[in-house]
Amino acid sequence: MVADFVSADYGWLHSKDGQESVQVLFRVGKGQDGYFTNENIVAHAANAMKILKENYPDEHHVLVFDNAITHVKHADDTLSARKMPKNPLATWGVSITKKGDDGRPVIGTDGKPVKEKIQMRDTQLPNGDVQPLYFPDGHDKVSVKTTI
Repeated sequence: MVADFVSADYGWLHSKDGQESVQVLFRVGKGQDGYFTNENIVAHAANAMKILKENYPDEHHVLVFDNAITHVKHADDTLSARKMPKNPLATWGVSITKKGDDGRPVIGTDGKPVKEKIQMRDTQLPNGDVQPLYFPDGHDKVSVKTTI
């Protein structure tokens, strides 16, 4: 996959001396670079803005993106009704792709990204109170279904 920025006036985006470019060559899939994530998109845009600011500071720039995945991006631990169980479970949470120290997905021996389960973060009520989403340790769990 190739990600780049192009200008009607200057062509492919690079520094005036040609030493810096925003082009990203990305090998998608198992055993390759993984997937072009929202973090990659943000880094790519930041690099483009850096080159524009340093090399073309007196011009106005508009960056246009067509990355459908960015329309639904949210933090991994954000409250999600779709991922909440109707009845209490000891192990419920959000399944995410595990990342290594380098920020890239960890790939298992089967060639697939390794998943791990994390808890959703607590939410905040309109009055500012914190609303935990998980029972504290040792709590007697009562089913939502039986209390209605």
